[in-house]
Amino acid sequence: MDNAPKNPKESGRHQLLLLLLGLDSDGLSSKGITGITRLQKLLFLLWKEAGIESVDTAFDFKPYKAGPYSRKLYDELEFLENIGLIQSEIEGQASEVEAVELEEVSFEQLMGEDADPYIDVPNQGDAMTADTYEERRFTLTPRGLETARKILAGGKAKDAEDGVRRIKSRYSGFSLQDLLYHVYTKYEGDGWTSESEIRSKVLAKGSRR
Repeated sequence: MDNAPKNPKESGRHQLLLLLLGLDSDGLSSKGITGITRLQKLLFLLWKEAGIESVDTAFDFKPYKAGPYSRKLYDELEFLENIGLIQSEIEGQASEVEAVELEEVSFEQLMGEDADPYIDVPNQGDAMTADTYEERRFTLTPRGLETARKILAGGKAKDAEDGVRRIKSRYSGFSLQDLLYHVYTKYEGDGWTSESEIRSKVLAKGSRR
């Protein structure tokens, strides 16, 4: 791969994300994951509940407007799509939750690539609605599937593989609301929802589980 990373953290991000997108109960597939918010929270749970500590060092999660958030996930998705390992397609209009998560995109468009994603832009939030954004499904391309197969065959990603299977087995059937409610009720005491703009709505809606 010509654009292969030289930094071990970057390599770790590639492997974790390819496995998270590609693995399901039947092995590798091109089903993928719909929505950046769901992807963010599943990745966070891969760290917190499957013990994959490399998620912490590679993705650097912080509390943000929709709960636990990694800016590096956006960079990773863009990179892997640019080199042909993943693809994305529009699934529909973004929900209110997705719009909050995606405010980061508009922030960078306004302030530039070097902008600090953890500093509010005055008056920007007033213009943010679900109509502004589109929800996307992220899947592995044929080349991405082959790369994921090689990762698994190499035997060095066994912990990540087991962790992804565990998290997706437990949470793949959750609605986005149920997934958010789980994260918000289990991890708010650790400060992970301290910056959230949707906390009260998530908790008010509760869970169907």
